[in-house]
Amino acid sequence: MRVIELFAGAGGAALGMEAAGLEHLACVEKEGDPVETLKAHGFPAIHSRVDGLDYTTYDADLCWASPPCQPFSKVGGRAGSQDDRDGWPDTLRALGQMRPRWFVMENVVGLTLHRVQCEHGCLGPDRCPAAYVDRVIFPDLLSLYDCVDMRILCASWFGVPQKRRRLFVVAGPRVIDWPTRTHGDPAYFDQLDMFSASLLPWATMGSCVDTAEGSPWADGKLGGTEPWRLDQPAPTVSASEWRGSSDVACWKRQRASDALYLATGRPRLTTEEAARLQGFDDGFVHRVAGSRISRDRQIGNAVPPKMAQVVAEAVLLADAQNPRGFVGTDEPRKLRGNAK
Repeated sequence: MRVIELFAGAGGAALGMEAAGLEHLACVEKEGDPVETLKAHGFPAIHSRVDGLDYTTYDADLCWASPPCQPFSKVGGRAGSQDDRDGWPDTLRALGQMRPRWFVMENVVGLTLHRVQCEHGCLGPDRCPAAYVDRVIFPDLLSLYDCVDMRILCASWFGVPQKRRRLFVVAGPRVIDWPTRTHGDPAYFDQLDMFSASLLPWATMGSCVDTAEGSPWADGKLGGTEPWRLDQPAPTVSASEWRGSSDVACWKRQRASDALYLATGRPRLTTEEAARLQGFDDGFVHRVAGSRISRDRQIGNAVPPKMAQVVAEAVLLADAQNPRGFVGTDEPRKLRGNAK
């Protein structure tokens, strides 16, 4: 299966799809450092904005897109379609030109949530991310595909040492069988049903960090007080791990560096540790281009390769079961899925 990847970043999704057996025709990325990183890993990177290319010449079976998450994330303000960084219009234009059999979009979970201001009535698709999905993205895809479905998946379910939750939207000629978790918390194995016996213990933060590297902050009161965090997957690796953590910064306990500080007293992950928590091998980080800040941003913004791999394998399986062309139906199926 041949793939065009939009908003490709540093190649996390590309590595996962490659592991699943997909062939990349192009990886489109507008930032220079990620383009150099993609090239260093052997991918056909194109340094361009997504709206700067003509896709009619590409014979792709799958389009994968990871548009900027800021329009839909809490950190980014969740302005939705009013945000200039909204990548959906450009993605839709590219889909219409290349007409692949399958489409996959990866984004933040915030894309499924209503804004607080919607409590007494939804603000509508221009201001509410959840309404944007329901009233814009899904109808757009249903005009092109028979089936559209979505799931929230967690990286730790598939052996990645990180509790990174991401939304995946898949559109195509038929529904896919979504990947099922392979890893879980060993503390709960005895309390689960017989089907949980096949789960493997999840990968932990402690397996990826050097607890002796560096030294604790002398004035920290919380640093090193919660060593049990090393026995769990890390929180989400963010694009701002280079800033580190402290007593003040870690109160939300939502970034990997916060967990590191609470567990060991160390305020900051190394770039290598952040890459391991994303599921990259140690060789990957040495081919990431740019400054320390740029490298940490690329790694924090990446799709964990294993997550991309399991989704790509599910698409491949569905395609093999019922390969069909790019056609619509009079009664398209819209499926809304979620994962607890």
